[in-house]
Amino acid sequence: MIRAANLTQVTDYYKSNTVSKKNNTEKAKDVQPNAQKIKSSEDKLSSKAQKYLEILRKDNADFDFIIADKGDDFRGLVDQSNKEFTVVFSSAELERMASDEKYAREKLSTVKTAVEMSDKINEQFGFERAWGTTDNSGTVLNKLTMSFDDDGKMTLFADLEKITEKQKERLEELKEKRAEEKKQEKKDVTVKRTTIQANSKEELLEKISELDWSKITEEKATQGMKFDITI
Repeated sequence: MIRAANLTQVTDYYKSNTVSKKNNTEKAKDVQPNAQKIKSSEDKLSSKAQKYLEILRKDNADFDFIIADKGDDFRGLVDQSNKEFTVVFSSAELERMASDEKYAREKLSTVKTAVEMSDKINEQFGFERAWGTTDNSGTVLNKLTMSFDDDGKMTLFADLEKITEKQKERLEELKEKRAEEKKQEKKDVTVKRTTIQANSKEELLEKISELDWSKITEEKATQGMKFDITI
């Protein structure tokens, strides 16, 4: 799970802003490699903000921190993340955080609520955690994303996946056959996926409660999805 306490450790950055070139080289290895697959706005950051981002990532390894401005492939950057929780800052927002300790504390305090929010969503709607489990057979909260624009305004994105009852029954039948025959050809599995967008936790919960899965089109399950499709 997320080491929420570490979200405040990054403030040590303000107390000591001198790091050797050797340490900078070592910390650069900690920067998440997935940010390089699709171009982000990370290269727009000042050296001061880049250093702050490195510390932020190192102290909170369970989060994926992405820098994206208008015109960037936001969805692509989020989709390529391999973390359960993703936080997207605009370059201007991160620059402000790197220069204003009080402001940074406020933002990081909001970020750490992602864990509580995820738990509440799963509990309230009976969803399953997509991460850390091996048998997802219902509706799962695949990813929770927080995005902050230049003005600090937050937008939430909840990526949901659901396997249809028909496919669920077929998987169970195939697993039973495998237990008897030991070998069974894999079949295509279809799931439903959608992303819910909101500007507050309350709005997110309301939109999820109103979600009509019958209007979501089925698609073929792929390796990146969180369902156990092994038979």
